[in-house]
Amino acid sequence: MLKVGSLWEDRDLVITDLHGGYFNPRYLEKLFRKIIAEVGLPPMPFHNLRHSAATLLLSMGVPLKVIQEILGHSNFAITANIYTDVLPIMQKEAMDKWDVEFKYDEQRDKQAE
Repeated sequence: MLKVGSLWEDRDLVITDLHGGYFNPRYLEKLFRKIIAEVGLPPMPFHNLRHSAATLLLSMGVPLKVIQEILGHSNFAITANIYTDVLPIMQKEAMDKWDVEFKYDEQRDKQAE
């Protein structure tokens, strides 16, 4: 903003071009494709980041209702069924919590055999 001085267009936007104007989404898609190619990831739509963010938030223990609000979904089922995936580590953590809650002791079970 300071570098362009009077050329800055204050449109009260969150994401802007270099002069404060509307950001071209095609440029973002092009930049995204370039970045994922540089790091060796397979091509994917930019929108996949939204799904990944939802899954990461869920794996961090953020309640699904909060994730729904962050993503702006009006329907809870959209967030739960389309935008979040259950990761293997999440299943393991759930079973570990189950074991703690019900006092599962693997050593005790081995001794009983």
